[in-house]
Amino acid sequence: MKNNKIIILHDTFLYKWWWERLMIMMQKALKSDLATWFVSKWSFDLKRQWVSWKIIEISSEIFAKWFRHIKLKWAFLFKTKFLRDYDTIIFSWDCLSAVRNCNKDTKKIYYCHTPPRYLYDLRWEYLKKVKWYLKPAFELISFIFKIMYENDIKKMDLILTNSKNTQTRLKKFLWYESNILYPPVRLDEFKYIETWDYYLSFARLADAKRIDNIVEAFKQMPDKKIIIIYWENDPQKRKIFDLAKWYKNIIFKTFPWNVWFYECVWKCIASIYIPIDEDFWMSPVESMAAWKPVLWVNEWWLKETIIHKKTGYLIPEWWEVNDIVNAIRKYFTVDKCIQMRKDCEKRAKDFSYKEFEKQIKTYV
Repeated sequence: MKNNKIIILHDTFLYKWWWERLMIMMQKALKSDLATWFVSKWSFDLKRQWVSWKIIEISSEIFAKWFRHIKLKWAFLFKTKFLRDYDTIIFSWDCLSAVRNCNKDTKKIYYCHTPPRYLYDLRWEYLKKVKWYLKPAFELISFIFKIMYENDIKKMDLILTNSKNTQTRLKKFLWYESNILYPPVRLDEFKYIETWDYYLSFARLADAKRIDNIVEAFKQMPDKKIIIIYWENDPQKRKIFDLAKWYKNIIFKTFPWNVWFYECVWKCIASIYIPIDEDFWMSPVESMAAWKPVLWVNEWWLKETIIHKKTGYLIPEWWEVNDIVNAIRKYFTVDKCIQMRKDCEKRAKDFSYKEFEKQIKTYV
């Protein structure tokens, strides 16, 4: 690593989700610089609290979705000339257009969380949400962005992915080989404290996360309590709130500064995640690190992490809301969840920061 000047390029630090934590841990492991479009007030205070190395903010923040994507492309295309000063560049999320500003002999590594879903596997889902008079513009912009993405990924020297599911998706849509590097969990941050009387969901309030189905399940179980963690800009926040507004057992909490977030994980009975074909989500691993089992759907990448009936329970791939209800009542009682604590702790160690640090240094 001597004489190898490294920078990580991550599109935005919007919140305090696992990919922001991943970039911080990657930077710590490599002692690299970090550049991002912007760091929002809801994310980590990188300059003051977390990072000892150089931080570069490329542009000002914006949250309006369409304009955000266009401005993001513009910023990485025209405001990243500083990348010529680096020997190794790691690209994360939607910033590949900056590759045009790298030197030819720069080592370029792409950490692929997923190929952009609005361009590939979930394209029709995104298109359905667009108003009819904006569909032509959406199609045109998507076409341009897809050409850019496919041209940019060709320039990468190495592609890393976060799971077998993402690796398969990358191969299916783009025919590229990749190596798996699982994101790490800080075992000292997620730990067992005790078990209280609630279940936990900490995925975004978005259609692809299927939080509405979790709400519907707990509407059928007024004797069971769930805390649903959300962020202020979640796209389906109002819709989900309306679904649950008459049910006191369904509680919504937001933690802009991560205050009490860890405590919510430490003290829950179990966590629940049922997203559509998720590329990777660190929360189930964080849940297991706190000795808490996970309820998920028997599909895609979760089969890489959850051990059925040992560290959680996988409901059938073709499930209904009643399957969630039945699984919680039968397999996720307080006593049964406590019995899974040791298996959860053991499994979480396979995703430790120590193992991640060793692997990322080998690749770089």
